Amino acid sequence: MSEVVKKEFLTSEQISRLIVGWLVFFIAFMALYFGGWVLSFVLLFVFWHVNTEFINIVRQKGINPSSKWIRFISILFMLVSSLPIIGFSATLPIKLFTFVFIFGVIGCFFRLIFRGNKKDSIATIPDIGASVLGLVYTGLLPGFLILLRHMGSIYAFIAIISTAFCDIGAYYGGKLFGKTVLKPEISPKKTFEGAVSGFVLSMIVSIIFVYFNKQSFGNNLYHGLMIGVFTGIFSQFGDLFESLLKRDAGIKDSGKALLSHGGILDRIDSYIFVVWAIYFYIDWFVLHNFSI
Repeated sequence: MSEVVKKEFLTSEQISRLIVGWLVFFIAFMALYFGGWVLSFVLLFVFWHVNTEFINIVRQKGINPSSKWIRFISILFMLVSSLPIIGFSATLPIKLFTFVFIFGVIGCFFRLIFRGNKKDSIATIPDIGASVLGLVYTGLLPGFLILLRHMGSIYAFIAIISTAFCDIGAYYGGKLFGKTVLKPEISPKKTFEGAVSGFVLSMIVSIIFVYFNKQSFGNNLYHGLMIGVFTGIFSQFGDLFESLLKRDAGIKDSGKALLSHGGILDRIDSYIFVVWAIYFYIDWFVLHNFSI
């Protein structure tokens, strides 16, 4: 006799997850609406906690990165991204990113080479690798959200909104239609059907958004399609990447900042991977600032 499995569309856990998700979305919306130093300070606060969560994740593997240096370079990326607020050229942050990255990497090498005392053991290759990953993951990539906002609030909003709906589509699409596990060795709950649902919803929302903001996108709906494609891909890569880190570290959540819903990184992992891609797409193909 076959069993009939009843799928509830909204369980209490799902409703709670939805509330937390929309709360995070509301805070992001308000920060983007005001922009300027409001956005910069919100991101500095958020990624101060994300730095801690990332460092705690890698330490679960016995890896000891240069935590203070990761935090310092991450803050430096945020401050460099904010330079146009005080009148500097909008293109200056991108030019300085190369210097900050190289300075961060070399400084990381220097700190770890001379580490080794009663408190900290001599650095290892995983320590060095995790340190470089940390300053990119929690500093360089999120800094692009500030740069995206500098180009216009519309461009920042489409990145955040399309990512939010990609997450919603993937979650509920997986709950309703999920049968084929996407990457079981990383995340047994993420399904191919959920990924497709998130991808499609991201494109639909992006196209609708561009339709109602045609002038900002050169009256070209194709931009909505492409932004939806990039968001649908990189959003889910970001989610899988953090799942990979947690699976390797043997933990369920990145932290407890959001109580039973885990850490802040658990809620924003998708956005981290999206904003850089949307920034370059907008800059090169919508605003036509790319030149050889």
